[in-house]
Amino acid sequence: MKRFLFTFLIFATLFFIVEKASWYFVNNAPNREYDRRLEKVLKGDFKKEVLIIGSSRGANNILACQLEAETGLSTYNLSYIGTNIRFHDFILKTYLKFNKAPEKILLFVDHKFTFRKIPTLFFRYDLLYPFSKYEYVNNKLISENEHSFASKAIVLLRLKRDDFSVKKKKLAVNLALTDCGSKPNIIKKDKVFEFEEVIEPYDIKFENKELLRSFKNIQNVCKDYNIELIFVSSPSFSAFNIGFNSRLNDLMLAENKVFVYDTLNPIYKDSNYFNDESHLFINGAKIFTSEISDFLNKNTDK
Repeated sequence: MKRFLFTFLIFATLFFIVEKASWYFVNNAPNREYDRRLEKVLKGDFKKEVLIIGSSRGANNILACQLEAETGLSTYNLSYIGTNIRFHDFILKTYLKFNKAPEKILLFVDHKFTFRKIPTLFFRYDLLYPFSKYEYVNNKLISENEHSFASKAIVLLRLKRDDFSVKKKKLAVNLALTDCGSKPNIIKKDKVFEFEEVIEPYDIKFENKELLRSFKNIQNVCKDYNIELIFVSSPSFSAFNIGFNSRLNDLMLAENKVFVYDTLNPIYKDSNYFNDESHLFINGAKIFTSEISDFLNKNTDK
């Protein structure tokens, strides 16, 4: 019995020490991140009139600070590279839980991949892990089976291997996180690509029910909060995808809008304005942003 008690005491002491040390790493994890936009959302720091949500097209192709200057509407970009519409649904709901609802949301679509599961667009749990000290985030990770329920009591279970480092993560050299949340491409890729003239027909058989549900959820949430929702189709180095745009119009509520870039503008056939086939270089982003600014100025009551 004495041996058992002694062993238990040793175990309890070690567990206490490890758990206390774990709290240090969990609390320090956000400090290592160069992108702490999610943390700002959780702290309720925002009172923006326009919110931009999307994947890399939203992150790279629009300059939120420029849009704010050209429209007079306070603007912030909460687009995350490599994310799908289910993640965008999460970002919107998180923002609304902790912040005042914006007047407008610009939701960037990924053309034919918006409702289709592909390896490059997914729900990025890695963006949530560093902020698991916040119960809201940890609860989300639990609901997604990324953390165990026991992590509510045992903080050690919230840690990933990377969290044990104290070094700050480095920002990708070609992307600069601006004060308004955009990540424009500022260093041109040394890549040759050709304009794609022929677009394959859009086929709904590849659509994913879960992604369609998230699309519907976003629309319903915006309706509930009286938010003007605008779907944004940004340029790719290809012909305009008419089939997807038609499908988008079929799925959207009547009160929502679609903004399509000027498909006749010759710069969108000039590779000097693109960083790759799907993303604009910063010079192209400036022109595209001005198009959106003009659209908002013409459709906003002053």
